[in-house]
Amino acid sequence: MFVRKGRPVSVASRLALKFLLLSTFTLTLASLFDIIPSPKHAEIRRKAVICESLAVTSSLLVQHQHDETLQKMFAATISRYPEILSACIRKQDGAVLLQIGDHDQHWHLEPNAPSTRENCYVPIKNGEQTWAAVEVSFAHDKGLFATLTEYPLVILGVFMVCVNGPLFRMYLSRTFKYLDPARSVPLHVRSTLDTFAEGVVVLDNDQKIVLANDKFRNYVGKTDHELLGHHIDELPWEGEAGSPGVRWQVVDSSSDGIRMQLARGDNRRTYFVNASAIMGDDGERRGTIASFDDITPLEEQREVLSSTLTALKSSRDELTKQNGELQYLATRDPLTGCLNRRMFFELFDKQWAGAKRHHHALSCFMLDIDHFKSVNDNHGHSTGDEVLRRVAQTIQETARESDVVCRFGGEEFCMLLPETDTESAQQVAERARRAVEELEFEKLSVTASFGVSSIDLGAADPQELLDQADKCLYIAKRGGRNQVVRWDEAPDTARDERENAEVSGVSPNDSSIPYPAVASLLSALAYRDAATAAHSTRVAEICVATASGLLSSKQTYVLETAALLHDIGKIGVPDAILLKPGALTPEEWEVMRLHDRIGPEILEASFSNQQFVDIVRFRDAAYGGSADAPNIPKGRDIPIGARIVSIADAYDAMVSGSVYRTGCPPEEAFKELRRCSGSQFDPELVEHFISVMEHYESILLPVTSKQVVLQFGLQIERLAEAVDDQDEVGIRALVARLETTAAHGGIREIETVAADIRKETDDEHDCDWLAVLTMVDELMTLCRSTQKSYADRRFCDEGVQRIEPCPPEKNSADR
Repeated sequence: MFVRKGRPVSVASRLALKFLLLSTFTLTLASLFDIIPSPKHAEIRRKAVICESLAVTSSLLVQHQHDETLQKMFAATISRYPEILSACIRKQDGAVLLQIGDHDQHWHLEPNAPSTRENCYVPIKNGEQTWAAVEVSFAHDKGLFATLTEYPLVILGVFMVCVNGPLFRMYLSRTFKYLDPARSVPLHVRSTLDTFAEGVVVLDNDQKIVLANDKFRNYVGKTDHELLGHHIDELPWEGEAGSPGVRWQVVDSSSDGIRMQLARGDNRRTYFVNASAIMGDDGERRGTIASFDDITPLEEQREVLSSTLTALKSSRDELTKQNGELQYLATRDPLTGCLNRRMFFELFDKQWAGAKRHHHALSCFMLDIDHFKSVNDNHGHSTGDEVLRRVAQTIQETARESDVVCRFGGEEFCMLLPETDTESAQQVAERARRAVEELEFEKLSVTASFGVSSIDLGAADPQELLDQADKCLYIAKRGGRNQVVRWDEAPDTARDERENAEVSGVSPNDSSIPYPAVASLLSALAYRDAATAAHSTRVAEICVATASGLLSSKQTYVLETAALLHDIGKIGVPDAILLKPGALTPEEWEVMRLHDRIGPEILEASFSNQQFVDIVRFRDAAYGGSADAPNIPKGRDIPIGARIVSIADAYDAMVSGSVYRTGCPPEEAFKELRRCSGSQFDPELVEHFISVMEHYESILLPVTSKQVVLQFGLQIERLAEAVDDQDEVGIRALVARLETTAAHGGIREIETVAADIRKETDDEHDCDWLAVLTMVDELMTLCRSTQKSYADRRFCDEGVQRIEPCPPEKNSADR
C-alpha cells in the first residue's frame, strides 16, 4: 500500500520562488524607468568628465604654446586611466595637433555623431568658435563577469536571491504551520467529516496535518492547535509496514489498510488505517486523506479468542492423551497389567485373519496356577493377588514384543504367539513353566499347568483354538499338574473326558463369532447409552466368573459375547425413554420391553451362531415356566448360557442401582435370588453363582465408570473438532448428547455446563461464540477432572498398583 515517490516541491518553496521572480520583475521595471541608475549612462558621463578635463587643460596649454607640457599631461592622464586606449587633439580642419596611442585604429566615431562608451570627444572653443576637439578612445571588452558586475540590477538581484529566498521560505513555512487550514474548508464539509464514525485526517505532501475531524482529535487527545502543521509521525505510532513518512505514501485506492497502535500513557489503542491520495485537476498529487477505524475491541476479542483457541487446543491435546490412557485402562486387567479378555479377543481375531490370509503360523497356550484356591484359603487374598502379579510379570518377561498376554480368568492366563509353530510354542510354554516354578514366595511354592495348540492342528476358528488349548490345560491338570501338554500329543480319551466333564445342555456350534463385530455393536450401544454398556460389561465379567468350571473356553466365549450384547436391543429404543433420568411410566415400560425382541433380531442378522442368539433370546425365560408364554422353554430346556445371564443380569441390576434408586448390598441380592430360585432362576446355578460371588472380587462399574468416562472424552474431543471446523450443527448435536449422557450418569457439573452451551447456541443469530468457546474449554477441564478422578480411584482407592508391561525379551532366535 505504501511506497516512496520522488519528493515533490513544497508549497512554501514554490511561493518563495514566485516572490523572488516578482521582486526581480519589480527591479527590472525600476531600471527601465531609470529609478535605478543605468551603468551605461554613468560610464558615459564619467568618460565625458575625463574628456572635458583634458579639453580645458589642453585649451590653456595650447594658447600659451606649452606643447611639451601638453604632451606630458596627456601621457599622465592615459597612465592614470588604463581604460584609455588613445587620445588626440584634432583641429577643425582635421589636422592633428597631438596624438598618443594608435588613435586611428581605435577611433570609429563619425563626424558630428554623439559620443559613445568607446569614443568620446569634447570641442575646444575660442570664444564662440570651435577650433579643435579632444578625442579619447576607451577600451570596451572587459569580460562578461566584469561587465555584469557593473550593473547594480544584477548585483541586487543576486543579493536578493541569496538572502530573500531562504527568508521567504522560512517565513512562509512558519506561516503555513500556524495557519488554520480548516478556515478554508467549507463548514458543511467539516461538519460532514465530524459525523464520521472513523477518525479522518488530511495530510499535505510533507505528511503534515492539514485537517483532522473530531473523532481523530479524540483518538489522539489533542486539539487542532496541537495537531495542524505537525508531521503525523510525531504522534506515538506503533504498527506495521514502513518507516515514518513512507507508510502514508499511497499507490492506489485498491491497496489494503494496515493496523497501527497509538499509545496514550498506559492506554494503547489499535486502529485500522486506510489512506487515499488527493489528486488535483492537473493529475498531480496534492496530499493524502487517511481514515482511522478504532478496532481495539475487535483486537481484544481476537486476542481472547486466540488465547481461548490455544487453551482449547491444549485441552484437546490433554484430553486426547487422557483418552489414550483410559483406553489403555479399558483394555488392561488392573491387577496384573495384562490385556483383558475383550481386547484379547479383538486382537486374536485380527491375528487369526492375518495368519489365514498369509499362511503364517499362529499358536497359543493357556496356563492355570495350580491349587490357587488353597493359596487364597490358606494365605489370604492379598497373597493370592501377589502370586497373580508375579506370575503375570514372569509370563510377560518371556513374551516377545509381538506376543499377546491376557488374563483369561481368575487364575488363568493365555498367550498368543504370532508366527510361531507348535514346537516353538511348546518351548515357550516350557520356559514359562520353569520360570513360574522358580518363583520364590514366603511359606509356599507356585507351579502352573499349560495347554498348547496351533492353527495347523485343525482349529476352524479362534474360539476352537482356545478350546483346544483349554482342553490340553485340563489334561495337564488331570495328569499331575506342573506340565505342558500340546493338542497333537493329547490322548483322545482325555479329550473325551474333558468333553464329558462339561455341563450338558450346551450344543456345539461351529460358526464363529468375530469379536470386532461384537466390539462395534457394544460401542454403538455405549454411544446411545453409556450406562447400559457399562451394565452389559459388568454382566459379562460376572458370567465369565460363573462359567469357570462349568463351560469350556469356547462356550465361555460364546456366553461372554452374548452377555455383552444381551441389551443390544436398546439401540432401537427412543432417547426420550432410553435416557430418561427418572422412573418410567407403564407405557414407557411397554416401549422399553421391545428391546427384548429387537436384540435377538439384530444378533440373528449379524451372526450365524444360534447358540449365541438363543442366550440373548431366552435370558428372561422363567425357569418355572410362564402361562403367558407357553412356547418359551423352561427348566433345563433353557440354554445354560441364558440361565447364567439371567442371574447375572438381575444381580447387577440390584447391586448397581440407577439414577432413581440406590443399589442394595450383595447379601440382600443373594436373598432375592434365592427367593426367586425355582420360579425365575435355576436353583443349582443360583447356589453356584452365590458361591462364586462370595469369593469373587468384582470390579463394579457404576455409571461413572470407564465406559462413561471414555464416552465423555470422545464426545468432548469431537466437540472440540466441531468448534475448530465452526460446525454449528455438529456443536449443537454433540452438546445435546453430552448433556443427556451427563444427566443420566449423574455428573451434574458437566450437565450444567453442557446445558449452558446448548442455551447459548439455540439462537443462531445472537450466539456469542466467544462465550461458547470459553464454556467448551470449561467442559474439557471438567472432563479431564472426571477422567483423572476415575484413574485415581481405579488405581488408588482400590489399593491396586498399575502394572506396566515389562520390556519383552527378544526370544525370536529361540523359536
